[in-house]
Amino acid sequence: MENFCEITFCQQIGSNKRHNQDALFNGEAVFQYKLKTAEKRLENRPHFIVGVADGISNSNRPEKASKLAMQLLSQMESISRQTIYDLQSSLSAELAEDYFGSATTFVAAEIDQTAHKAKILSVGYSRAYLIDTQGNWLQITQDHSILSELLVDFPDKKEEDFATIYGGVSSCLVADYSEFQDKIFYLEIEIQQGESLLLCSDGLTDGLSAEVREKIWKQYDNNKSRLTVCRKLIAKQGFYDDLSVVICTIIAT
Repeated sequence: MENFCEITFCQQIGSNKRHNQDALFNGEAVFQYKLKTAEKRLENRPHFIVGVADGISNSNRPEKASKLAMQLLSQMESISRQTIYDLQSSLSAELAEDYFGSATTFVAAEIDQTAHKAKILSVGYSRAYLIDTQGNWLQITQDHSILSELLVDFPDKKEEDFATIYGGVSSCLVADYSEFQDKIFYLEIEIQQGESLLLCSDGLTDGLSAEVREKIWKQYDNNKSRLTVCRKLIAKQGFYDDLSVVICTIIAT
């Protein structure tokens, strides 16, 4: 029996935005659309890479950094911790002269369908989740944010106990000619048939609670419908951020 991966993805620009500061790579092409309705495709290569980048809104032309990060990812055959250092260098070389300080978060997955394994690499607060066959979500990545560091120092506190100013990113890729010196998350995991690996910008996780996301996953039976519901629920809110999601589900034919 041959393994196939179903890749489902969507994008949506945030409220009152001129540019989508997110970019995504679905294993085939890079997207930075104001609206990309949920779409799926089958990936039959035993080995491939996907990713999401979220431009840091208070940086210089963040959409430039996020898109270039995904374009560079699309040219790679493998990822490792070294990938982050290479990306930082490439962003500086390509963007620093005209867009000094352009910055982005980054999350990517390299999936090996034959070995049922995935490498997860991230910087910032874009996340990777493993979703089991019952629709339960497990966060794989660790956020690099001021808030996440505060929660470590104050284990008796919850996110809502802190002001929103503490939500800022504490590690990201920046086109500023410097060497990367911030935090990197890297992990290799197993991913079994029927499980999904979801990569997203914080437009999804800030827009919908964990309880709502799991409820949607259990109520609908396919990822295209699930992403459509998520996107529309977020769009009904008065203020919402850019949204980018890529889901890889291991299936068999």
